[in-house]
Amino acid sequence: MSDEPAHSNENRPRTRRGAIGILERDGRYLAIRRAPQLIKGGYWCFPGGHVEPGENARQAVRRELQEELGVDVVVTERLGSIRVDAGRYVLVVWRVTSNAQSFHPNENEIAEWRWLTPSELRSIKPGLPSNERVLELLGD
Repeated sequence: MSDEPAHSNENRPRTRRGAIGILERDGRYLAIRRAPQLIKGGYWCFPGGHVEPGENARQAVRRELQEELGVDVVVTERLGSIRVDAGRYVLVVWRVTSNAQSFHPNENEIAEWRWLTPSELRSIKPGLPSNERVLELLGD
């Protein structure tokens, strides 16, 4: 009989956590094209990123949008969460607002940004597969 537990977690990859911020204006959502040097560089997606040690997903989305877009946001609603990368990454999706009249994108993270309708988000190439799941959470 083995001394090993029946269900060892040692070989299971750790689930990473992230947060996405949804900014909406006039029926359009803010989308970003990731900077080329990043993982999935050149892909269109919603702004957001990793949850850092010591912070929760709500704090992470505020920090990420400040780092990426140079704006302060108010988190207004948790829309849900989605799993990506074969379930190894969980993204919490938040509706956020901002009074900023302009953005100051960090060129190390964002190559371009646009306000897009749901149909434009579905057709823009290349787009991350998670975009469709986020639109479903939004009811679009």
